Amino acid sequence: MSTTTKQKPLVPELRFSGFDGEWQNTKFRKLITSYKGGAALTPSDFVESGGSKVIPKKAIGPGGELNISLDKPTFCTTAFFNSNPNSVVNSSYLITTLRDLVPSGPSIGYVVKFIDKHEYVLAQGVYGFIMNEAVVSKDFFVQYSNTNVYRRLMIRTKVGSTQVHIRTTDYMKLVVQVPPLPEQQKIADFLGSVDAWLDNLRGQKIGLQSYKLGMMQKLFTQQVRFKDESGKDFPEWEGKELGELLDYKQPTEFIVESTEYSDDYDTPVLTAGKTFILGYTDETKGIFDYELPVIIFDDFTTATKFVDFNFKVKSSAMKILVPLNNNNVKFLYEAMQHIRYEVGGHGRHWISKYSKLTVATPCLAEQKKIVDFVTTLDESIETKTKEITKVEEWKKGLMQKMFI
Repeated sequence: MSTTTKQKPLVPELRFSGFDGEWQNTKFRKLITSYKGGAALTPSDFVESGGSKVIPKKAIGPGGELNISLDKPTFCTTAFFNSNPNSVVNSSYLITTLRDLVPSGPSIGYVVKFIDKHEYVLAQGVYGFIMNEAVVSKDFFVQYSNTNVYRRLMIRTKVGSTQVHIRTTDYMKLVVQVPPLPEQQKIADFLGSVDAWLDNLRGQKIGLQSYKLGMMQKLFTQQVRFKDESGKDFPEWEGKELGELLDYKQPTEFIVESTEYSDDYDTPVLTAGKTFILGYTDETKGIFDYELPVIIFDDFTTATKFVDFNFKVKSSAMKILVPLNNNNVKFLYEAMQHIRYEVGGHGRHWISKYSKLTVATPCLAEQKKIVDFVTTLDESIETKTKEITKVEEWKKGLMQKMFI
């Protein structure tokens, strides 16, 4: 006796009313009418400005919009542009990269669109597709490229270890599930409205951050001053060395013993660099849990982080800075963000030079006024960040149910 396994219907869990029937398994090559591959540029093909813009791999990422740097765009020579017509695209194309420089490259396989009417050269590993709009909506496919099912498809298809990539022939054979065009457009329109909502929230956050940056500049140059409780001027600010305002503690006793981190553990392991929280440890000894808040200072790069929670550290290449004479540590942290300091050589900086830098310092009462103002802004920015995260998670949950 033979048995057959009943195939699960190609129907999404969450669907707009008015649509029924199964989605269709469709090979990717049937979704496009043509495509172009990127060109191999050498150093001599690049110019600082005045040439033609290039779409590099780094411009491709989740979200659907092309992230071409506005402050430092990449240009190639006009001669290279003219001699590589098979790598030139315009806004008719969807753009993806099937190659990345690192094994965990986050951008591989993402699909983005752009509305710029100018022509661009694709860099090597980047592809442009003209979609068969009788079969698939461009907006729908951009959203589809952000789904878990599509991301898993990319992971299964990629090859290589140092040069991770997806072969074009393999990509063309991939099978994706698409509904009829009217349902595609309904899905794309809805998710597009969610993206517009997110863009608005992100714009509000950027606005708050810009306002804070501008106000901090005015406060620390004393263009703007607070008054005391009776409406009178505070005393003039005094120039003091950082070493008079902050003491330091060596991190040795707080260094983590194991780097077996897990989100299930409680204590964060910190670095003063961009990563900040490297992971979480279950170690209970050597936790910095007193004199908080503090500033952690990278002794080699002079990067700083404000920390108001218990922590351990990864290495000894930092100082833990604590305030002296009741100075407000958050004020001092904000003041340090406005210091212009040229990092040179590979030596440690706090003791030799940085602690000897002079900063203008107000009285304790005005420090508190400034910190209260900054804290209110920081809380508004954090609230907006949480709101963005909540909407992103909501969209992610919807997409898991709206796509197959």
